[in-house]
Order: sequence, then structure tokens, then C-alpha cells
Amino acid sequence: MKTIKIEIEIPEAFARYIDVQDPNYQRRVQELLCYGLIQENKISFGKAAEILGIDKLSLITNLGKLGIPYFDYDIDEVKRDALNASRVMEENR
Repeated sequence: MKTIKIEIEIPEAFARYIDVQDPNYQRRVQELLCYGLIQENKISFGKAAEILGIDKLSLITNLGKLGIPYFDYDIDEVKRDALNASRVMEENR
């Protein structure tokens, strides 16, 4: 995938916590950018996985480790989906 270089300014206090020599540093920054774009609904989970060069299941697992849910359902939506699934199963017996 083609890349571009972006420079950003950060507070000096961050510098002591960032190890830019860490080989995984750039990767973690890329992941955080993708996760932010997902949360803002600017890209899909599939697109984020594609950009990061990982499969969707790995992306979902990584999101979970960061506390970002793949399914953003409230309990009423879950109950409604369960009822619909039960109804479909009954109709297809």
C-alpha cells in the first residue's frame, strides 16, 4: 500500500513516554488512527482491517483489547434481534 509521511506536533510531556525506536511504535500509531476513524464512522471495520493488512477477526480482537466494541447494541436491540431470529427459525421448520 502506498504511504505518505505526516508530521504532527505533540506536547513535549509526551516525548518521555514514546519510544520511537520501538519497531512496533509506527504500527501502534497506525492502529490508533484506524480505531479513531472507526469510532467516528469514517471507515468500516473491513476497510480498517484492509488498511492495517490484517484480517477482520484480528481487528475485532484488537478492538476488544482497547475496549472498543464491535457490536454497539443496547439491550433492547439484542432482545429484538433474538426475537426476530427465533421467529425466522420457527417459520423455516
